[in-house]
Amino acid sequence: DRVAAQRAIADAFAQVNAVVAPVRTAWPTFADEFQVIYRTLDDACAATGLVRLALADAVDVRFGIGVGDSREVGPGATGPVLDGDAWWRARNAIEEAEKRGARSGTRTWVEGAGSVPANVSLLLRDHLISAMRPREKRITLQLISGRTQREIADSEGITQAAVSQSAKKSGAMTLAQGYEVWLAARA
Repeated sequence: DRVAAQRAIADAFAQVNAVVAPVRTAWPTFADEFQVIYRTLDDACAATGLVRLALADAVDVRFGIGVGDSREVGPGATGPVLDGDAWWRARNAIEEAEKRGARSGTRTWVEGAGSVPANVSLLLRDHLISAMRPREKRITLQLISGRTQREIADSEGITQAAVSQSAKKSGAMTLAQGYEVWLAARA
């Protein structure tokens, strides 16, 4: 259902904007492609993981992150048309994510300055998220949002012990701790 998928993606980005403020919010560019601009590579990496978690069972997405300069070359139907090395690197990165994803669950790739350490982390993060079931993704996002296991249990209609077990087994606790480190570094 293409309409529902587009809406889910736009809603996920809107939800993530409250945590990671973009320079330019996501806008659809062509078919099922979106663009968004973040201040830093760390922000872009954090946001992409949160978007995947926010989508839970709706759809999954791939991300190409290009580090560099970007410039507007004209208006588009839904937002500006961009060019520059960041745009071209993002295009190459999404193609690389597509190639790698078939065998590893990779959904995000970076090209440009800082790409090697970012890609190592993203490979591990994407592996965890790709292996999660929808409930585990929802639990992870709620843990990152600071909700208690009791609150999560109530929202999911399960016991607190089931939340704890799921969070440990799925890697949700590890991802939540990673986001805690990222948020602390931003403060």
